[in-house]
Amino acid sequence: MRTYLKTEKTREIKKEVSIDYELSSLCSKIEDKPTILKLKEYPTVKAVVGLCGNRDSLAKGVGTTKEELIFKISKSMDKQSELSILDNAPFLENKIDKPDIIKHIPVPIFYREKERRYFSSSIIIVKNKETGIQNMSFHRMMYIGDNKFSIRITPRHLYELFNKESGDLEVAIVIGVHPAVELAAATSYTPDFDELKFASTLLGGLNVTKVGNLFVPSESEIVLHGRITKKLAEEGPFVDLTGTTDIEREQNVFECDTLYYRNEPYFRVIIPGGLEHRILMGVPQEPRMYKIISNTIPTTKNVCLTEGGCCWLHGVVSIKKRKEGDGKNAILAALAAHPSMKRVVVVDEDIDIFNPLDVEWAITTRFQPDNDLVIIPGARGSSLDPSSDLEKHTTSKWGLDATKPLDKDGKLFDKVELPLKLKKEDYLE
Repeated sequence: MRTYLKTEKTREIKKEVSIDYELSSLCSKIEDKPTILKLKEYPTVKAVVGLCGNRDSLAKGVGTTKEELIFKISKSMDKQSELSILDNAPFLENKIDKPDIIKHIPVPIFYREKERRYFSSSIIIVKNKETGIQNMSFHRMMYIGDNKFSIRITPRHLYELFNKESGDLEVAIVIGVHPAVELAAATSYTPDFDELKFASTLLGGLNVTKVGNLFVPSESEIVLHGRITKKLAEEGPFVDLTGTTDIEREQNVFECDTLYYRNEPYFRVIIPGGLEHRILMGVPQEPRMYKIISNTIPTTKNVCLTEGGCCWLHGVVSIKKRKEGDGKNAILAALAAHPSMKRVVVVDEDIDIFNPLDVEWAITTRFQPDNDLVIIPGARGSSLDPSSDLEKHTTSKWGLDATKPLDKDGKLFDKVELPLKLKKEDYLE
């Protein structure tokens, strides 16, 4: 992360902020750009927000552009680079056994609902004992005192590995890593997919250091080594992807045996329901969507889950239209490719799918509801959508074919280009 911050244009907030409410409220307004903040309660710790707050920043972190990001991810997922193992690491500078966590590193209060303290950027690393393959994934963690947290575990790979154990499961939890490692941790693929090796491919190499029986990124700011136990504790309420309140649940308890952290560590903040949360959830879905949609429409150009749609419920697909009906077929393929999505707009390749103004312009000038609207009632939807039938988990889905008709003069639907293509940077100081 520190290497990335040195290469990226990073701003610093000089005024100290409190970890209770003030930090989250401020970070929610500045998460569009990498930003470093000073903390009132922790003079030797700085908070970092905005590593993945926009597609340009995230793409730059893995050496590409936002337009090429899903292709870089897809290509990197097909091969996993080996890790470079180091005996030493900066996070070993400080080691505390059976720590009272909050005395050493911040655990912010994000929202006033029951004043719960949370880690929102915690990445859990665990090993499959049968295969030796590690798994890495994001999980929110609610502080319940001393060295203990209740962890939200959804039915995915960590859930499966934990349920295979008769007792405790050894895990390492890292906070403060390169955005490429965060992107890898947010990617859910197959059980034999090693997200750390995927991150190594994205970065062109990754150093790791062994903690217990697990390998963690050597440049991690904070590492907690311990166990997920069979004990249960209340977790929630907290804020989910849509920015709405999640329910309270009984979740398993993590006990930290050893805390490691760098001298003057950077504490990573991700605002629940904010831009970074959305982008990290949505972007890893797009390569899979592109592949599935391309099976139906081989001329598919790009795919985007929109920030306004929480990078989960709304999407845009760009195609090169060759035959009438391609737009509608793309709608059906897109809704099948990402079952949580409930609205998709299909546009021509001249439309910038990452620009909501351009997409709305296409709808305005190329879409007629009586001919170009597809509605699918009673489909399986996302539990994150509060407007859906939460008991049946069904929703109505819709697609908008905002592509140009082929039986009319295409020039009627084209934007008129200005005579010169100039760069504003050449004129602005």
